[in-house]
Amino acid sequence: MGRFWVILIVVIVLALLVGGGVGGHHVSKQNDFCIACHAYEKVSWDHGDHAFTNCLDCHTKGLVTDKVQGARKVYLMFTGQNNPHNDPPSQLHPQKTSDNCAACHMTSEVEANDPAFFAQHTGMMENFDTCQTCHDYSGHDPELQALRFEAPRFAQED
Repeated sequence: MGRFWVILIVVIVLALLVGGGVGGHHVSKQNDFCIACHAYEKVSWDHGDHAFTNCLDCHTKGLVTDKVQGARKVYLMFTGQNNPHNDPPSQLHPQKTSDNCAACHMTSEVEANDPAFFAQHTGMMENFDTCQTCHDYSGHDPELQALRFEAPRFAQED
């Protein structure tokens, strides 16, 4: 095989990988992608305080971390080690989650429109580590989240 063909094949493979990566990123940041596995979270989200937001407005730790963790969860699901229908809320990155809250709730616009709220929460954040200290179920209705079930595929046999 000539050098031209080797270079052409490498370029085509790289183009397919880059195109697949960009396409995969675009698809995986859509709400429909998330709720394909997290249906009860979607129901509780629709009835919670943040129904107007997108999943990744709150649930992101950064592009690379999100993609690595997502690939890990897909692997665990397909190997039967994780049930996406009863996946407990992640508490792995509480500060990042809190930072995501502040990105919407602690802006200069909020300070101008609701100075009492802003002052109260600024003071609270001096005494507490994260927003979740007080707002444990923010964004989701806990009663609806509690309805999550063990999918038959993941049910333990007696």
